[in-house]
Amino acid sequence: MPHHELEQYTRLVQMLGTQFGDSCDAILYSLEGIEQRQGTAVAVRGTTAGAKPGTPLPAFLLEHIQNQGFKDIYGFINKSLSGLVLRTSVQFLFSSDQRPIGCLCIHHNIVHIKMITSFLEELTRPSNLEDEDEQEENRAAGEKFYSASDIQGFLNSIISEFIVERVGDANFSSLEKSDKLALIAELDQRGVFLVKGAVNMIARRINVSKFSIYNYLDEIRTDGYGGGGYKD
Repeated sequence: MPHHELEQYTRLVQMLGTQFGDSCDAILYSLEGIEQRQGTAVAVRGTTAGAKPGTPLPAFLLEHIQNQGFKDIYGFINKSLSGLVLRTSVQFLFSSDQRPIGCLCIHHNIVHIKMITSFLEELTRPSNLEDEDEQEENRAAGEKFYSASDIQGFLNSIISEFIVERVGDANFSSLEKSDKLALIAELDQRGVFLVKGAVNMIARRINVSKFSIYNYLDEIRTDGYGGGGYKD
């Protein structure tokens, strides 16, 4: 298949490769000769994967085509290149008569992101903030500890304690609307809704739909209670 069928995609390669900086590659491959397990890069933006025009179709794409055909794949972790951890997406391109003519491949090197994430997890572990003797004393005093990976458990504990303290044995649905809004506003001001999953967790805890929580939040913020943002 002639490469001119892919020319319309070359500007897209330049845009995508530039958007995400030096850690990202955008590569346009021709699938001419794919019946003989051949294909070549025809446009490249970026140097992470070491591709350049004329580079053969990589082994991971040949394997994917052999096993799954011309099926798009998005956002998978790709360790096919030594020393790199790539988040890769592939979209196959077809001619007007539905012949596979090429594929657009985006690699984003996320090694530095994983290093930063590991550093932050290490930095926020309780053992980095207090020595073991202090932790044991605090545990003996009944204080709770949560690792960075248990933020959902931490959030659930906060919500449960708050509901018990503010609502007690009463049913949330039996409260006056002004009281309901005040409770949701206080949670919002504490930043609870900035944690992913908080809306669903609170909705289950007080036995309302998550859409009711969204409506409360919209009304609160329209009236100027404060807070801001939610992750669900």
